[in-house]
Amino acid sequence: MIKSPYSVARVLGYGGFGITYLGWDAHLAIKVAIKEYLPREFAMRAPGSTQVLPISPQAQSHFHAGLNQFLDEARTLAKFRQHPGIVSVLSFFPANGTGYMVMEYVQGETLKSYIQRRGCQNWCQTLEIFMHVMDALRAVHGAGLLHRDIAPDNIYLCGDGRIQLLDFGAAQLSRPGGPLKPASSTILVKPGFAPAEQYQDLDGQGPWSDVYGVAASMYFCLTGQVPPDTQDRLSHDSLRPPTAHGALIPVRAEQVLLGALAIDAAQRPQTMASLQNQFLSTASGSATAELAPPDAVAGLSVRAVVERLAVFQGWPGRLMVILLLLLLLFWLLPARQARFDIAPVAMPDDTSGLAVRRDFSGQPYHEETMLRAREQERRAAEELKQRQIEALKRFEESARRESQPVEQQSRQQEPSYSEHLRSLCAEWGATMDCKDLR
Repeated sequence: MIKSPYSVARVLGYGGFGITYLGWDAHLAIKVAIKEYLPREFAMRAPGSTQVLPISPQAQSHFHAGLNQFLDEARTLAKFRQHPGIVSVLSFFPANGTGYMVMEYVQGETLKSYIQRRGCQNWCQTLEIFMHVMDALRAVHGAGLLHRDIAPDNIYLCGDGRIQLLDFGAAQLSRPGGPLKPASSTILVKPGFAPAEQYQDLDGQGPWSDVYGVAASMYFCLTGQVPPDTQDRLSHDSLRPPTAHGALIPVRAEQVLLGALAIDAAQRPQTMASLQNQFLSTASGSATAELAPPDAVAGLSVRAVVERLAVFQGWPGRLMVILLLLLLLFWLLPARQARFDIAPVAMPDDTSGLAVRRDFSGQPYHEETMLRAREQERRAAEELKQRQIEALKRFEESARRESQPVEQQSRQQEPSYSEHLRSLCAEWGATMDCKDLR
């Protein structure tokens, strides 16, 4: 028991600034995640105790400053308690000489562990994940905050399908529409995911700084590679396009992604909404963020189809493009032919109160005419069927006679049989062939 009503079950994870436990809320009878502030650089746990102490008198001021920042993180997350893309904070309390943050517990895993376990994602999967992340960051920026620590290990894939943003420990206030407010001189960076301005002062940071973190995380999701650190790129930019690592991504989307990874902050999209719109425009094939309707594919030109299939590279990709184009042509040709086989549309007649239909020749015909025509077709079909049945019977009879010639001749030679035929000839006359009996 840490503090009533919370108890700890086991460790979920740990990092440089603290430990996260799986806990239990006895009042609500639910599982919770409890994050303990325990910076390894400045503090330690007293032997045989749960008490947390600074490692030295010199580290005490740093420890307490970090504890205050930990409380600020809890307050920051509490502002977004109802947002599905941001982890919810339920409570905060001091205990054991440090602080604890109680959060909603959701089963899942970080994007980093998911990529390491399942491998790189394609462009559609990557865009689907990060649209949720960008939606959450738009809410964060709208509240005048910056996250400043966007990375695959801070993106959580929940078991219920939600995608949440974690770890707001580096979050800072920013001026509306301007750079970061210099409320602290703390410099927190994650190599490969932090923009160049984050290594320097706070004045140059803004929403465009989180734009870089999102783009770097998308790069990792597509390639499995951490982008080169921006400090190294300042002297020699060795950043390779995702397609150079074998990633499947449309050409225009790759251009947008590389633009968001620009070293110069002014060359990146300046807001998260702008980055989303640029990605959506590559998906829809237009300059707007609206996705094209599904039936709009039938109206695409061959050139537009090729542009949309530009994701495929090399000879295998070209062969796949050719096959897809052939399938598209086979699909479109029946569709074009069907346009001329449209059923007549019911229209009011100028000279009659009955419903009238018009074909493409412009000639009207009434429902009665249609019924008579259908009845004639039905009778003709029945007559044809009857003739076919009679012809089949004649064929079977002829085959039967040919198969039994000897038996027939022997019967004709019998006196009783001949007498029977003569009586039939006398009765039916010209309707039978009786010349052999005369």
